[in-house]
Amino acid sequence: MASYYADDGGMGARCERSRGFRYYQANSNDYVAMSVDLFFAVPLVVQDVEPAVRDAIQAKVSAYLESESAKRDIAPSPEESVETSYHRPEASILADAQLEEFETIVIGTAKDYIERTLKLPPRHIEIERAWINVFEPGAQEGQHAHDGSLLSCSYYVEAPADCGCIVFPDPIGARRSYREFTNTAGNDVLTRREIAVEVQPGRLVMFESWMPHYVQCNKSDKVRISIAINLRQASARVVAAPTATDSPPASDRSLDAHKGSVPAPLSASSEARPFLFNELFDVHPNLTMKTESIEGTVPVVMIDDFLKDPERAREVVSTAPAANWKHEEGGRNFVDYYDCRLRFPIRFPNSMVAVAQQAIAKVSSNKTRPQNPSVDVNWFMQINEKRGDFAVPHCDMTENVGRSFTCIVFLNRSDECSGGTAFFRFKRSNSLVFDEAYARALQQDSRIGETGRDYWPDNPDGFWEMVGTVDMVPGRLLIFPSEYFHAAYHPLDSFYKFPRLTLAFWMVC
Repeated sequence: MASYYADDGGMGARCERSRGFRYYQANSNDYVAMSVDLFFAVPLVVQDVEPAVRDAIQAKVSAYLESESAKRDIAPSPEESVETSYHRPEASILADAQLEEFETIVIGTAKDYIERTLKLPPRHIEIERAWINVFEPGAQEGQHAHDGSLLSCSYYVEAPADCGCIVFPDPIGARRSYREFTNTAGNDVLTRREIAVEVQPGRLVMFESWMPHYVQCNKSDKVRISIAINLRQASARVVAAPTATDSPPASDRSLDAHKGSVPAPLSASSEARPFLFNELFDVHPNLTMKTESIEGTVPVVMIDDFLKDPERAREVVSTAPAANWKHEEGGRNFVDYYDCRLRFPIRFPNSMVAVAQQAIAKVSSNKTRPQNPSVDVNWFMQINEKRGDFAVPHCDMTENVGRSFTCIVFLNRSDECSGGTAFFRFKRSNSLVFDEAYARALQQDSRIGETGRDYWPDNPDGFWEMVGTVDMVPGRLLIFPSEYFHAAYHPLDSFYKFPRLTLAFWMVC
């Protein structure tokens, strides 16, 4: 089988198929057949287009880069060292560079991914967004995911030697921690921490959009050019029956099949109301920053009256449908409480991100960017009485970054607020941050951490000491380093008739 993956001392892995059987050597002469199945597989499609197609795409993209539209749309990213058209959502490399044939290839690959790789029923796939990335020598891109889409892919137009791989860390967080603290990471496909895919001109890499990934530094002396694409399942369409006079010729129908027709209008009874994210979550122009030190160690930043219109933001997020978060079989979510999440994409430039960047830089001298192009709303409501004064303490550790900062905006009204965010010391090691003692304890009893089975901690007094709190204040932005143990603080049974609402995002170095 062809090898697409880098083998660079643990950073990548050679391409291997699942092995149905292995053989266990009971002694020096006997081998016993043993069935081995790989569960929770993560499919990754790597496809090289035909040379003629590759060269045609390269020529069209080269011509596009010389155009006025490219000079207008491609600009340095405010978060990364890459130059990109991502921040011009109205622009599309596919239309501007006349890449209709390439679009057809991407749609066909996506359909194969859904139907043959994932073995799911056929569905109508369409391109949600497409943009171009230009990596000058020395440029790289931090870890991120394309949340909210169905599939994502990257196509490489120019990829000189040593321009950097696209890297996929093991997406199973528990396994990464296990490998780290049991020293069981290796070079086999089953024990690698991450997979690095080698790039070359004409190569298409497709994956499910939730998968975290990052781009290594371009160590060559030439540019690396890629086209990034997000795909989604098309909404229901209403298509008029064609007449003999308006039916397209057969040669056109295959290309137009995935473009669809005009979407069906919304029902008059629909209560959905569109909004502009940057407008809804716009911030006050004049802000005052306060700093505190919890236990003399945990540095926190607070900015009050952060949002221009906190009441409207609260109304929108409190009435939007919220999906379950960590709903484990046999767990207490949707039994004792509702613990749910909403996720909104961010379109840059964004004032919340800009304020967080400035505050972090002023306090810690760290230059940061958003971990993901999205923000989460934590939506919590009680069904039964609380069984503790705080949720399960945890830290928001992020791999492959220098440092991470947690940013929380309290969205409840003043008459709804109680508690806030609490910070903790792990009693076994007297540590305020993730350490080896905590990792060992977590392996021995997973209930110490966030398993999804219960919002409230098991035996909180046995493991945790609360060292300080920050009050929930309407519209307050709270920022702190993500490595510190923290949790939602619930001193009262407050959240029966309305949800506890916090907006959260993470800034990374």
